[in-house]
Amino acid sequence: MTDHIKHYFEEIGAWPRDFRTLARSYVIGFVLSLIITLVAYVTAVDRLLQASPLIVVLLSLAGVQFIVQIMCFLHLDSASASRERLIALGAILVIVLILVVGSLWIMTHLNERMMADPSQMEQYMQDQQGI
Repeated sequence: MTDHIKHYFEEIGAWPRDFRTLARSYVIGFVLSLIITLVAYVTAVDRLLQASPLIVVLLSLAGVQFIVQIMCFLHLDSASASRERLIALGAILVIVLILVVGSLWIMTHLNERMMADPSQMEQYMQDQQGI
């Protein structure tokens, strides 16, 4: 990599000044991500908790996993370049949230409008037995 390109990435905050810092960040992030994933897996598979506390614990572990990913792999911290990337990430999250919630809302309402009530469905099934 030429010095010009490296200098550009250092200037925008996407390349740390010290390679050891970068490698340490990736290793710590990988190990933490692995531990969090294994804890979530064991908790869910072995049914260590009841349904409601299990959901809370899994959502909490997902939040911690998200923070680890942001800090160790995306290198978002208090630097000004990191703030700009954080704003971009926030905008992306808002767009994804709108898409997911909107899609679920549309599918739920289509399901309600397209499904016949149980008595109509029973009558239809009885009428179709001759086929």
